Amino acid sequence: MSDQQQLIYVDTSYGRLALRSVGSGDRTPLLLVHGNSSSSRIFKPILESKIPSTRRVLALDLPGHGDSSNAEDPERTYTMPAYAKAAVEVLQQLKIDEVVYVGWSLGGHIGVEMIPLFKGLKGLMIVGSLLVALRDAPLDDARTKWNMREDLSKEDLTMFAKSGTGGPYEEWMAEAAIRTDPKSRRVLFSNLGFGDCSDQQKLVENTSVPTAVVIGTDEPHLDNSMIKALKYGNLWGGKCVEIEGGQHCPLWEKPAEFLPILEKFLEDVAN
Repeated sequence: MSDQQQLIYVDTSYGRLALRSVGSGDRTPLLLVHGNSSSSRIFKPILESKIPSTRRVLALDLPGHGDSSNAEDPERTYTMPAYAKAAVEVLQQLKIDEVVYVGWSLGGHIGVEMIPLFKGLKGLMIVGSLLVALRDAPLDDARTKWNMREDLSKEDLTMFAKSGTGGPYEEWMAEAAIRTDPKSRRVLFSNLGFGDCSDQQKLVENTSVPTAVVIGTDEPHLDNSMIKALKYGNLWGGKCVEIEGGQHCPLWEKPAEFLPILEKFLEDVAN
């Protein structure tokens, strides 16, 4: 962590949650939320950019991830709406009533879940996320079943971490996956588009919150054509932003291309 960054803790009804905090200024704070089995460290390119020179930037470790505590009640805590409620509690505790939000992968889903919960959402950027509609039964495909296992080995989780981005790979990525409460993956995937989950496609279609959708052209896990085909109520620039050569996490893989996009979005939202 750089000298300018602080690791702070906020007590919530979902546990003691950690955030990397950096920067100050009079512009709307920026909240960053990571993906499944990762941590706030994925946002290093933003935290160490010039963006914190004009605003406070907060990168949250979700419950059961990073430096945050594991959930006392996993079934209540490790769903996408619950993660969104936890993020709102953090903002309330910090007396922050407006934010621009950037979410990667799972974090993008959580940002959409925040739309009806937090009236001060001034802008929403979704990176590498295919928002879900509701279904009549939980997913039961092989990939989902693998993700739900609580007995994944360190080798399994290292492989998972390496597949999360197109590089550069760093050891903390595997450490973050291994540290993640295994119950979080089981609860998350059993409530993906079912159970404790909102119709995220409907939420984003009906919102007036400026919404930027960023995808890598070489996304290996999601169908970009499906992401682009969704209806967005207020899509920034009228189309999804594609980063050439980016994979599942272009903010990490292609920071030189990603950061100007985020800076322009922040500028447009402010105006």
